[in-house]
Amino acid sequence: MRKKITILILILVLSMFAYLSVFLVSTWESLMYNLSRPDRQHLVWSGILNILSNRSVQLVALIMVSMLTASTTLTFQTLTKSRILTPAVIGFDSIFIMIQTTLVFFFSSVPNLYLDPILNFIISFLIMTSLSIFIYLSVLRKHRNNIVFLLLLGLIISTLASNYVNLLQVLMEPETFQTVQALTTVSVVNIEVSLVWLSIPLAILIMFFLFKKNHVYDVMLLGEEVSKNLGIDYNKESIKNLVLISLAVSLTTALVGPLSFLGLIAVNISIELFKDYKHKNLYIFSSLLAAIVLIFGQSIIELTGFRSTVTTLISFVGGVYMMILILKENRA
Repeated sequence: MRKKITILILILVLSMFAYLSVFLVSTWESLMYNLSRPDRQHLVWSGILNILSNRSVQLVALIMVSMLTASTTLTFQTLTKSRILTPAVIGFDSIFIMIQTTLVFFFSSVPNLYLDPILNFIISFLIMTSLSIFIYLSVLRKHRNNIVFLLLLGLIISTLASNYVNLLQVLMEPETFQTVQALTTVSVVNIEVSLVWLSIPLAILIMFFLFKKNHVYDVMLLGEEVSKNLGIDYNKESIKNLVLISLAVSLTTALVGPLSFLGLIAVNISIELFKDYKHKNLYIFSSLLAAIVLIFGQSIIELTGFRSTVTTLISFVGGVYMMILILKENRA
C-alpha cells in the first residue's frame, strides 16, 4: 500500500516539475539571448518568477480539480452501482455553455454580470448546483441504478441545452458571439487566481466529508438492503452525497470547464491496478492518478503548441476507455 502510494507521489512530483518548467522549452532561445545581456537580466528573472508564480496557482487548481473529480466519480459509482457512469452524465458541459450564452444574450446591458470573473463564477456555480441538486434529488434518487435511464436523461438535457444555445447564437451579433466563445472556452491556462483561492475552502470541506465517510461507502457498496441491515440510513446518506457531488461538479466545471472522463479514467484504472475496493485507499489512488493525468496531459498540450486542449485529449481517451468498459461489462 505505502509503496504504491509512494510511486504515485513520485510520478506526480515529476509531472508537477514538468508542468512548472515546460514554458522554458518554448522560450529557451529568447531566455538565453536576454540573459546574455546584463541590462536585461533582472527583467528576465522577474519575468520567470512571475510565470512560475502563476503556474503554481494553476497547479494548485489542477490538483484540487483532480481530487474533487476522482472522489465524486468514485462516490457516484458507489451510489449507482456502475463503473461506467460519472456525475457529468447529466451534461454539465452543455449546462455551463447554456448559462454563459443566456447571460450574454439577455444581460448584455449589464456586462459586468458575465465579464467579472468572480461574479460570473458565483452565478454559474449557483445555477449549476441548483439544477444538479434538483435533478439528482427528484429524478436520480429513484432511478440511480437504471443505467439506461441515466444515460437517456443526460442525452435529453444535453440536446435541449445545445438546441437552446444554437437558437440564441443564431440571433446574436458577431461581437456578442465572440464574447460567448471566450467565456465558454475555459481552461487551466486562463484560470483567475482569485477564483482558485475562493474555491479551496469549499473543496477542502467536500473532500474532508467524503474521506471521513469512507467506511460508510464501503458498506453502501454492498447494496441498499445490506446497508440498512447493518444500520446505515441509505436514503439519507444518498441525499447527502448527491448534494456534495452537485457542489463539487459545479465547482470544477465553473473553474476549469468540463472534465467528464477524468474521474472515469482515474477511478477505473485505480480499481484495475490496485485490486482494492476500500474507498479510503481508492480515494487516494484515484486522486493521485487523476492529478497525474491532468497535469501531464496539460504539459503535453503546451509542448505541442496548444494545438488542442487537455479537456479534448482527456475526452478522447476517456471515450475510448468507456467503450472498452461497456464491452467488458457486456461480456461479463
